[in-house]
Amino acid sequence: MQGKDVLYNGQVLTLTKYFGVPCLFIRNASQISIPKMQFVGGYPNEYCIYISDLTDQEKSRITDLNGKPFNLEEEISKLQ
Repeated sequence: MQGKDVLYNGQVLTLTKYFGVPCLFIRNASQISIPKMQFVGGYPNEYCIYISDLTDQEKSRITDLNGKPFNLEEEISKLQ
């Protein structure tokens, strides 16, 4: 799955699109307990948080791996 690794609430997740919908996808199984994380697929490791389910405040907590904020909408537009 292509995407961009980001930090969200201290966790490294992948900003990507799942069937065309922007989301934060897990990188390991321990992340399934993050609030708003939901099972989305047929495989046990297919969990994500849909960006549309996040409040503006929650979206502002998505940063690059160095903790720097970035333009989320711009990064989403770059995803395939």
